[in-house]
Amino acid sequence: MATELRMPSARTGSVTTDQDPTAPAAPAGPGLGRFLRGQIGVHEPILDRAPAERAIYSRYGAIVLATALIGGVSVCFALTALLDRPSVWALLSAGATWSLFVYLIDSWLVSGTHGKVTGRRRLALLPRFLLSLLLGLAIAEPLLFTVFAPEIDKYLAGDREQAVQVYYRNLLRCNPTDGSSTEARPDCADFQLGLPGSPAALGRQITDVKEQLATLNTHIGEVDRQQNKLDTTSDNLCSRKNYIFVKGVRDITQQCRIARADADSYRKGNNVGQERRKATALRNQVGRLTSSMKAATDEYHDKVVAAARTKRAAKEAELRSTGLLDRAEALWAVMTSAFYPFFFAILLHLLLLVMDSLPVLAKLMGGVTRYDRLLHHHMESVERRYETQLRSVEDRHRRRLEHGLAIPRIAETEAREAAEHRLAQARARRESERRALIDQLSKDLLSDQ
Repeated sequence: MATELRMPSARTGSVTTDQDPTAPAAPAGPGLGRFLRGQIGVHEPILDRAPAERAIYSRYGAIVLATALIGGVSVCFALTALLDRPSVWALLSAGATWSLFVYLIDSWLVSGTHGKVTGRRRLALLPRFLLSLLLGLAIAEPLLFTVFAPEIDKYLAGDREQAVQVYYRNLLRCNPTDGSSTEARPDCADFQLGLPGSPAALGRQITDVKEQLATLNTHIGEVDRQQNKLDTTSDNLCSRKNYIFVKGVRDITQQCRIARADADSYRKGNNVGQERRKATALRNQVGRLTSSMKAATDEYHDKVVAAARTKRAAKEAELRSTGLLDRAEALWAVMTSAFYPFFFAILLHLLLLVMDSLPVLAKLMGGVTRYDRLLHHHMESVERRYETQLRSVEDRHRRRLEHGLAIPRIAETEAREAAEHRLAQARARRESERRALIDQLSKDLLSDQ
């Protein structure tokens, strides 16, 4: 005979009889705990049979909520680090959106782990744990950027200053103040200023004028040498020693006359006087250009320096807007600069990863609870009932189908038997008529005989 358990009533203090110790406890009333459990997919009617675990699953829901809030704060830190003075409403909107997304993902991850009690439970939890780690990485990085923000900013400032100085030196190196061209150099392809008024153009102009003057002087020299040669030949042929006597009078020779005519003709035809005036003008032009070369060099030097400083200011503004990859590279450089920053960053990283993956990690560490076993049995029972109902419906439909198919077969059999009966009757009638006709003919034949 079973032993009755008598306990005092909560209301009257009288003794009551508890005949079913496995009966579910009173349902939990509405409240924060029930809300948190509902968000991670806890089935309250099943949990009522294990009321001691309500606090465990309420804390599961609180862990999911806390992880989502940490994710929202992380996004706010990330936007603050990446954007230039973002508005408060933008930060709140982004943080709330990311918190809701992380909350939905984590609640889905946790709700999918309930009721798993078989040996493949850890294998089923592994993909969820990996996904929670990925979410943890997405949440932890902006927090690390915030923790190491002073060191990152110092590193970026130094790196930015060095890059700007190198860029400025390359601009001055690839744009000499004397205006010489460096376009053919591969290392100067990205540092050309392309300024007008280069002294190199003035230098090339001076060189061209000097080349023209040299060509002209060469020509004048050739003409002078040829003229001197003709004059020398003429003087020699017309000297006193070469005089001749014509009718007792001293006179020049015919060769002298021809030489003088050649010299005069060459002097009149070479136009060397105009070329001498042109050479004088070219020498004056070289002098003017040479005197203006220093002023042009100083002016071009000022232009190069001003343009290089403008480019440097633009480069500084460009490098001032750092992106996520720049900050990630700076974080790695700060981490690897010494042992302690690296150790602290790894420790903080692991701590944030553990905090962010706690929803699934807590389920792994908690093991199989009574609620999991009850839910597992309940799901198996529901599945068995569903299969039984499905088989019952299938049997009922099969019998109905067989009944529906049997009626046409019976009707067809009856119709076939009726047709065969009518055919037999028709055959019997025809046989009777044939016999009657034979008897009548036999009688008629006998009467005639």
